[in-house]
Amino acid sequence: MEQVADLERYGLLAGRQIGPTTLYDESALGVARLAAGFLRRGVEGRHLKMYRVAAEREASFFQQIVMPQLKQRNPAARQQGVETLGELAELGEGLRAALLHHALREYLGSG
Repeated sequence: MEQVADLERYGLLAGRQIGPTTLYDESALGVARLAAGFLRRGVEGRHLKMYRVAAEREASFFQQIVMPQLKQRNPAARQQGVETLGELAELGEGLRAALLHHALREYLGSG
């Protein structure tokens, strides 16, 4: 439970309080599972904050790109904005993975 509190403190998890119980959605469950993998390897919640910051910056960047479409009254334009957002998220995920692999290639023995 202490690890969950750490993840909440560093903004990685957010639950909804209902009485004395905190409820988490599927997204939070995914974050908790991934964070648990880091924790098993000795990486503390405070070190994972960089992922939250990077994700927020990326989301803000994508928002700037698609906001004109999402603000339109035309449902087709809004739908196109949602689709573009999904495509950008996939591209960003792939680019991050490729750049990380590139940055680590010396350690991976493929440099």
